[in-house]
Amino acid sequence: MHLAPLLRGGVEVGIKHKFMIRYLFTFLFLYIYISGVSQETKSNYSLKEAIDYAVANINIVKSSELDRQLAKARIGEVRAGALPQINGNADLIHYLQVQKNILENGIGLTTNPNIPIGTVNKIQLGLPNQFLPNITGTQSLIDVALFSNLNASSILQSIAEKNVTRTKIDIALNVTRAYYAVLVNEKQLISINANLNRLDSSYRQAKAEFEQGLARTIDVDRREVSFNNLKEEKIRIESSFLLSMSVLKYQMNVAPETQIVLTDKLDETLLTGLETTALQKGAYNNRIEYSILSEQKRMYSYDTRTARASRYPRLLAIGAIGYNPGASDFKNLSQSVRWEQYSYVGLRLQVPILNGFVSHYRIQQRKIQEQKSELDIKQLEKTIDLETEQSIINLNNNLKSLQTQKRNLLLAENTLRLLKAENAEGISSNLDVTVAEADFITAQTNYYNALYGALVSKADYERSTGNLLK
Repeated sequence: MHLAPLLRGGVEVGIKHKFMIRYLFTFLFLYIYISGVSQETKSNYSLKEAIDYAVANINIVKSSELDRQLAKARIGEVRAGALPQINGNADLIHYLQVQKNILENGIGLTTNPNIPIGTVNKIQLGLPNQFLPNITGTQSLIDVALFSNLNASSILQSIAEKNVTRTKIDIALNVTRAYYAVLVNEKQLISINANLNRLDSSYRQAKAEFEQGLARTIDVDRREVSFNNLKEEKIRIESSFLLSMSVLKYQMNVAPETQIVLTDKLDETLLTGLETTALQKGAYNNRIEYSILSEQKRMYSYDTRTARASRYPRLLAIGAIGYNPGASDFKNLSQSVRWEQYSYVGLRLQVPILNGFVSHYRIQQRKIQEQKSELDIKQLEKTIDLETEQSIINLNNNLKSLQTQKRNLLLAENTLRLLKAENAEGISSNLDVTVAEADFITAQTNYYNALYGALVSKADYERSTGNLLK
């Protein structure tokens, strides 16, 4: 008879000591990760600041920026083709057999009265050693292919810039989800600590009533079971908190050892203005993916023009200046008397005649690319419609669920308060209080999960309508 209270008292002391140790650990845990006070580097971030930091530091954005610079350099390369092209050449030639011109005596300017008319006369055209330095230049005057390439390259830069924007949108969505996940886990940790404190008090109260003969052993055991279950739930939430924090740091490209503090608060004001009647689809052009495909279609159109232009004539201005000294002996090439300058300017008309149907098949390829881009745009329109419809449905459902869970939390809190008051007056049983406590904890968890779901659905909706970074 006297042994049971002693055993029960020993269990109570053990539970109290374990609770105090775990409570101290939780305090230190929150002190480091929530208040952010540590000797390591730490920073405070709102959601916008976290997104801005990620956009400025994550490698994939830097890679997209390099792609934009690459496109800009490509434009410079194409534009350079429209500028004068000047080249210098210097040929040093030794003829093993000097070319000769075959003529017949009496025909043309070669008439030798000492030999019969029609006799073959071989005239050497040059000297065996020649040095041919010259500078040549060309300038495109009319070149349809070049002009089409200039237009296509400018579109390429536009596509590269839009790809940077698309990357930023993807990063913003990932950071937003991770940011809200940390806030939810942080709130749940705070709530669990408060519930643990309340359940500890409830357990000690039930224990005291048991010792006075006012409660049964089963009432004390039920409180202890609830207390232990909540401690296990706390361990799970702590792990989720650490994991979500690691995910956020990864999405922001922050060093793992850096302690970050989130300054935004998790509440329903973040959902202000999202009445279900105000949700609607956005224009296709608001989606960066649609804009990119449209630009690609334009670029393919210019590519087709460029391929067709390979059949058109080209008009170029040409010119050259140089010398052509010659000598039988190399050492005589430096004699100034042998250096006679020549120069010329003119026009060159290049007319393609036959290139083995290369242009024909090149045009076919470009036309197919245009057709594929049209199909891609039509498919993307359907995808955007589906994504937008799904995001609106999910957001509507999550907003309704949030209101339901908010109402349930209020009811569970009021029920617990009334039952505890009635229990103190002997009206309600300890079982009623235990069940109400469990319902309140469940209602809290459901509320925060619903709030997180609504916030993530809001981000998905804004992305589907092309308004995430606007």
